[in-house]
Amino acid sequence: MCDGLELQRLLSLYYSKEEVIYVSSLLISWSSSEEALSWLNEPIPAFGHMTAIEACEKGLSEHILTYLIQIESGGFA
Repeated sequence: MCDGLELQRLLSLYYSKEEVIYVSSLLISWSSSEEALSWLNEPIPAFGHMTAIEACEKGLSEHILTYLIQIESGGFA
């Protein structure tokens, strides 16, 4: 079983401290820490089936952040 610290550690590779807190809190509010970690490695159709981690590795972390903000405000995934 993992906890939020593992999620935050992974996110800190791509986001500022404030963004890590925001993204991890948002993902955990929708699921658990384990499910949030799993989601980061699931293909996202809107990103050509790249995972969130793959997108971040390609320098698209801001796009993932925007995507999550849009979902939070009622947009479609």
